[in-house]
Amino acid sequence: MKPIGELKKLKLSEIRKIWPHEEKDLSPWIAKNIEALNNALNLQIEIENAEEYIYNFRLDLAGTDNYSQMPVLIENQFGKSNHDHLGKLITYSGVKEAGIIIWISNEIQIAHRNAIEWLNKISPQEMTFYGVELEVFTIDNSLPAPNFRIVAGPPPSKRRTMSNGEISPRYKLYQKFFSKLRKKVLSLNPNISRAQALPRSYWSIPAGRSGFSIAACFVMESKFRVELYIDTGKKEYNDFIFENLEERKSSIEKGIENELVWELLPEKRASRISIYTDGTIDDDNDELDKIIEWAVPYIIKFREVFEPLLKTIEFDN
Repeated sequence: MKPIGELKKLKLSEIRKIWPHEEKDLSPWIAKNIEALNNALNLQIEIENAEEYIYNFRLDLAGTDNYSQMPVLIENQFGKSNHDHLGKLITYSGVKEAGIIIWISNEIQIAHRNAIEWLNKISPQEMTFYGVELEVFTIDNSLPAPNFRIVAGPPPSKRRTMSNGEISPRYKLYQKFFSKLRKKVLSLNPNISRAQALPRSYWSIPAGRSGFSIAACFVMESKFRVELYIDTGKKEYNDFIFENLEERKSSIEKGIENELVWELLPEKRASRISIYTDGTIDDDNDELDKIIEWAVPYIIKFREVFEPLLKTIEFDN
């Protein structure tokens, strides 16, 4: 008979030797190995942001499920699940209007499993909550092998609805709004972009150079903004470009014909230059039309003003 190894489940103290720090080690590992979580949940999550500030808190990971086009938020923690992270999870899901909310811990306690099941019962059909335990095993002296195990989640009927590619009612509203905005932009400047309006809370177009985009988006605190989004993939480049543009602030704002909000975003890799107005997707049709009428000229001006400037900035991209 061939020898058989001994399967061992690692304790928390051993797990923390693999990922010493939640923010610096565990969250980046989950983001990099998102396919392992996708396989466990039967989802197609693409991570878009890490350590994103939401008021005074920081959301670990945010992204989109590419199949359902629903926004995803992930909160992870070492050890046993606790009330603090449950509260954060509910707060983030409200602020981010997330469709898929995932709580990862080494042990989801019974009370919190029950809370997740209850949240799935009372939440809208397009909103689902998951409790996932991150286990780590070794066989004899092998390398550690992580495993995601679902211990709480939506009932099968709710999961089927979310996995069949249908768009939630709220995200149909987003797509309808941005389709109308896009049509208006193209009627005034047919060559600006052919980027389609997707069921998301934003619509973005290229700004004439890789690493930059011009976006129109609904954001927190009942605001809507048009922005130049700067993300070359490296924070040092993003900061350099932002500062270079800020040196030309006077001429840029003259071209836009309004003052702008200059947001370096020191806690994030990217930065933005934007202009805001009031509005939410829940406004009535007349108010939404007013937002479109406000936004369209700025989208065109942002493209006209920033595209030639961006091409003059030298950096190693």
